[in-house]
Amino acid sequence: MRAQDVMTRNPKTVGPTTPVWTALALMRHEDIRHLPVTDDEGTLRGIVSNRDFRRLLEFLDPDGRIPRVRELTVADIMTAVPGLVTARPETPLVDIARLMVRRKVGAMPIVDERQHVLGILTQKDVMRELVRRLDGPSR
Repeated sequence: MRAQDVMTRNPKTVGPTTPVWTALALMRHEDIRHLPVTDDEGTLRGIVSNRDFRRLLEFLDPDGRIPRVRELTVADIMTAVPGLVTARPETPLVDIARLMVRRKVGAMPIVDERQHVLGILTQKDVMRELVRRLDGPSR
């Protein structure tokens, strides 16, 4: 089993200059927890997750407000390349699962050799495949 067998193909993406509130609205509307961040050429620049929105707390002033809140972009809170864990379509699923556990990531962009996003693989996808295999043909 390989990443390409389980991944969500052509996932929704946003650009680094997308306002954080636009990205959050898209995530809520699509019921997703992770958005790859790409530039105009489609090259991966990072990923933003529902956990990254906690970074907004770093912007709080002493009165509990976020100055310039409307100016904050995805680039301000995303996990950026090169610290981002990615995989290729042919990567074995078990290797991806190991990386997810070791690096404590909830999703992994699947990219080609030019770092263009082909898909995304989440912990939920990996667990779904594990359950399917453990259940076997009897269900």
